[in-house]
Amino acid sequence: MFSQSEKAYFHKTFTALAVSLAVNAVPAFAAESSSSSARASLLEEVMVKARKRAAGEAIQDVPVAITAFSADQFKAVFAEDVVDLGMLSPNVHPTPGSQVGSQAFSIRGLGVAGTVPSDAPAVGVFQNGVYWGMNYGALIDAFDVESVEILRGPQGTLFGRNVTGGAILVNTKRPGQEFGYEAEAVYGSHGRLDMSGAVEGPLGEALRGRLSVLSRKHDGYYDNVLQGGKDAGEDDVSVVRGTLVYEPTATFDATLIVDQYDQNSGQVLVRQVETPGSLPFEEGYREPSDPFDVMHNDPGWADIQVQSSTLEMNWDLGHGVVTSITGYRDLEVNQFGDFDASPSQGLNLAVDVEQDQFSQELRYASSYSDFYNYTVGLYYFQQDWDFREGRAISNNALVFASGNTMDESSYAAFGEVDLRPFDDWMITLGGRFTQEEKEVQTVPFGGCPLDESIPNPLRIQNLRALPCDLGPSDTETWSDVSPKVVVRWEPTENQMTYMSWTKGFRSGGFAARGNNLLPPFDAEEVTAVELGYKGTLWDERLRLNVALYQNDYSDLQRTILTPGTDIAFTQSTQNAGEATIEGAEVELSVQVTDKLLLTASWGLTDASFDEFKGFDLDGDGVSDPDRARKLEFSQVPENTYNLSANYSTEYADYGYLDFRVAMRRIDELYHDDQNLVREPGHNIFDANLTYQPFGAAWSLSLFGKNLGNEDYAFEGASLGSLGTNRFLFPPRTWGVRWTYEH
Repeated sequence: MFSQSEKAYFHKTFTALAVSLAVNAVPAFAAESSSSSARASLLEEVMVKARKRAAGEAIQDVPVAITAFSADQFKAVFAEDVVDLGMLSPNVHPTPGSQVGSQAFSIRGLGVAGTVPSDAPAVGVFQNGVYWGMNYGALIDAFDVESVEILRGPQGTLFGRNVTGGAILVNTKRPGQEFGYEAEAVYGSHGRLDMSGAVEGPLGEALRGRLSVLSRKHDGYYDNVLQGGKDAGEDDVSVVRGTLVYEPTATFDATLIVDQYDQNSGQVLVRQVETPGSLPFEEGYREPSDPFDVMHNDPGWADIQVQSSTLEMNWDLGHGVVTSITGYRDLEVNQFGDFDASPSQGLNLAVDVEQDQFSQELRYASSYSDFYNYTVGLYYFQQDWDFREGRAISNNALVFASGNTMDESSYAAFGEVDLRPFDDWMITLGGRFTQEEKEVQTVPFGGCPLDESIPNPLRIQNLRALPCDLGPSDTETWSDVSPKVVVRWEPTENQMTYMSWTKGFRSGGFAARGNNLLPPFDAEEVTAVELGYKGTLWDERLRLNVALYQNDYSDLQRTILTPGTDIAFTQSTQNAGEATIEGAEVELSVQVTDKLLLTASWGLTDASFDEFKGFDLDGDGVSDPDRARKLEFSQVPENTYNLSANYSTEYADYGYLDFRVAMRRIDELYHDDQNLVREPGHNIFDANLTYQPFGAAWSLSLFGKNLGNEDYAFEGASLGSLGTNRFLFPPRTWGVRWTYEH
């Protein structure tokens, strides 16, 4: 599984870890007790729903590599969205996409960096049990969220297709039995101002509700020196969520959740890092000296609207629980941006997306036996989308647009059973059968006529009205069986080891971005083996989770530059071949004293291509399989690290003080499959201080992020003769947060 050098590295690492644990495993210091909520929340063991059992399970009892966060933990680490939470998990690389509002999540080396709807995600996002079929709108805000569960590795048995890398489960808050309300305000650098609030309580004998609202704004992190110093990349997000829970009896409940998400933002800005002589730059152009200064001819804008509704019903039959989850989602995206990051009209790009989806899951989870329990279910998913893209290139010398539509449907039956032959042993057997169908229509760039009376590049900013003739359609059907076997052994009450073997798949499909209708590509399949350990040691002062894994992929899907194309940058998705990804993960929490908590995590990912066929690296129309096989996986750092120290104390007779400092390290990586855009490794430092008076319902915090002002990017691309761009994370930011809960 691992080479000799890797084994030696593992031995050295785990030996050092064992020594560290031994040093910290000393008797409890006679420290003054503190009941500060921030420190206590970081020690909290979250109950998770990852295995869809009749009742929630403690995370340390689940034989899955999983990191989970509660609402209190979001606040303690000052996480704003799923990206912030994912950064705290080993071997998880969650980033925004190059298009505003899109995601490019990667777990254990598998993910999708593109923003084209035809590229099925490799990491599934589920909100309140509903799978989100498109990457847009998946950067879920941590506001009003009860818990987030990040599952690493293939999860095909219970969650189906498109989770070959893993799954992210987001559960929003439900109303309580009593009246309550909460409010929060944040003021910070770059004109940041957040306002949020929620109210909940009974609405009748069997009905209770919750209403939550959020407004998040900032002026932009980038100084556009070309436009007289005006900040660029501003953001304006609003969320309204209503939740109703109807519980007429002790054995039945129904929950309706309705969301409205609106985002009006400046385009995520990019920075030119190469200046080819062939690019027609305006006179006087210079590279900004500050990496967060930009020179854009048009910073761009984005308008995103997402409406979703979920109905969950649970019926307790005594011997088990029947659960029905019905979900609907409607998405509209309209955005325009300058993608060459220069004062010139090098490459302007517009995108228009419409998507709607419907899903239904019905399952039964038994609870009547200590010897065996099982979960069985049926699942249906349907979505259709319309994707239009326009481009203006070389000072508007070329202006054209393309269009694509796709209808998708998927059916599945699944089940898992837990058998306990002995008190300390458990065997889990599972499987899922899936059948899906996709129908596509596409027209290449230039196939959607533009209104010649509108000046360039404005004529590509109204793509939804274009009379595109999408031409003939093609339909393909795929089916798959995903089995799973897990053996779990609990040598003591607080320790558990497990070994799992499972298979999963990622949807086949059609490439649909600016090209003619191409033959379909096959589903991507994975066979995964994992060995794990979870333990709570030294009088429950220390929590240690370790996982070793190996994933073997066949018919691996990669985005390929279409041979013979240059300035149009057309792409296709192909089955590139085979790959092996293996690695290790360690998560550690140590309660050193009653006031000091240390946390650490480390993730190692070794990803390599065993075969990479059909990849034309240099665009000469001839594939380069031998050279391509040596490429590094895109968006996959070899090592990721997290360290934090959390100290809680009492300030005289006034209240509690919580201090937290944290460091995140991500190794170097490449942003693209061709390995043309390299991102150096970087270290990110955060810190925060929270004060809460004794007995008070409010708290006040001061926080800072990226305190070293590190220049690092979440995306990057080579634009051929137009150079190379990078999409930057925010620079150093600070803020003050006031929170009230009643």
